[in-house]
Amino acid sequence: MTLLLPKSEIVRNQRWLDHLKTERCLITGQFGSEFEGIDPAHIGTLGKGIKSSDDEVLPILHRFHVLQPSIGEMTMWRKHLPDHVLRAALKAYARELYAEWLRDQQSKERP
Repeated sequence: MTLLLPKSEIVRNQRWLDHLKTERCLITGQFGSEFEGIDPAHIGTLGKGIKSSDDEVLPILHRFHVLQPSIGEMTMWRKHLPDHVLRAALKAYARELYAEWLRDQQSKERP
């Protein structure tokens, strides 16, 4: 079963991105400091050089953000993402699959 998500609007929200800079790094749990800040890291792209929507952004330390282009986004996440974050993401994905299946079942039951 492939999860087909509906196309959504592209969100651009500088206030949200600025807020993320005050959050803990998703990987280490550390806040930014005068020596290394938190960067809002967009997950994936919408095409060459086009960042994904601002509602698809996670706070990570600058060192991890600059690592992404050199080793690849998914390689960086696989290597550094803590298990509890990965587990939460997989559970959320499983819930989305179930919700989609339920919607499909309900639409089949309607005349």
